[in-house]
Amino acid sequence: MISAIVLSIALTTFAPEAAKEAEEGFIPLFNGKDLSGWVVVDGATFIPHGDELDCLGQGNYPSWLRSEETFENFVLRFQFKLGKYGEGGVFLHAPLLGRNSNVGFEVQISDEIRNRKPAVISSGAIFGVVAPKEQAARPLYEWNDVEVVFDLPKLQVTLNGVLVQDINVEENPELRHRLRSGYLGLQDRGKPHLLRNLRIKRLPDKDTMKSIFNGKDLSGWHVLKGGGGATFEVKDGEIVAKNGNGYLMTDKEYQDFDFFCYVKADRDANGGVFLRWKSLEPNDRGYEIQIEDIADSNNPTGSIYDWTKASGVLPYTPGEWYPLQIHLKGSHCVVRVNGTTVAEADDLPKIRKGPIALQMHSGGKTIRFKDIRVRELDP
Repeated sequence: MISAIVLSIALTTFAPEAAKEAEEGFIPLFNGKDLSGWVVVDGATFIPHGDELDCLGQGNYPSWLRSEETFENFVLRFQFKLGKYGEGGVFLHAPLLGRNSNVGFEVQISDEIRNRKPAVISSGAIFGVVAPKEQAARPLYEWNDVEVVFDLPKLQVTLNGVLVQDINVEENPELRHRLRSGYLGLQDRGKPHLLRNLRIKRLPDKDTMKSIFNGKDLSGWHVLKGGGGATFEVKDGEIVAKNGNGYLMTDKEYQDFDFFCYVKADRDANGGVFLRWKSLEPNDRGYEIQIEDIADSNNPTGSIYDWTKASGVLPYTPGEWYPLQIHLKGSHCVVRVNGTTVAEADDLPKIRKGPIALQMHSGGKTIRFKDIRVRELDP
């Protein structure tokens, strides 16, 4: 939260128009001097240069500049300028770990000199998903004005006074399961570009997703008796599962919900996340979302175990952290791994309340879970 003293200083150092915006609730995201309020990730090369933030383009994917704070609903305003082959992106609702443009959202900025095709990678696009309604970017080497309004479920992007995006994200099959809050980010994928006048106004939060793991101990969880000898301990804000077979279960029961967590599993480890559990009996454990990166697995990571096999190549690197998202409502289940939908089912017959369970199912391996959250849904 910016202090009154800092805001007062900001008002005296910005132009009258910027001061007016600050009075209307906008706060600057760049102080014109250094990268205060931002975190450099994977060698991103952003350099303050007067009132401009220059991306030197000496980083490369997945380099980015991440805000220290998270944001849910907001109005974001900024300007960008591109030269030939210039390119970048602004991430919205980005995760701490994982693919920003797929787990969250990316507003693309890209030169138009080559008549970009497909249009979903041109300026104003929601990267890879929704093309702008029209091409509104100014010529190269000129400043472009951008306003992004995220007020869930509404996502609007205005480029140089033209409304190029007007989306209800809940009605878009690819966007509806993306994060509803997260970090702001500035992409450095090896293409120079300039930014300035970054400022934001928060809007009221709406999301009901809540943490179910406090990062300190196993309050709200219990190890299933008779489920095996695996151990579950909390270390450095993570649940660390190892030593064979076993289950860590929530004390609370859930039926319809959205689930989110970060997972990091040793190569070839076996485990999972169980939903709508009832008992340890083999046919009464509800549904398992598999964690297993074995190359020839019949149920690779993200599979709805023995129901829907995860499709395609694993969208993450085994042994590294990735976001796991599960949407479960009635008979419908969607599983997303690192922002890619890998499994979906519409015919699950077991519709009931039950604990969520984290499974460890292999000796000599470790699986880690952190930042575990649930959004309960109406039946």
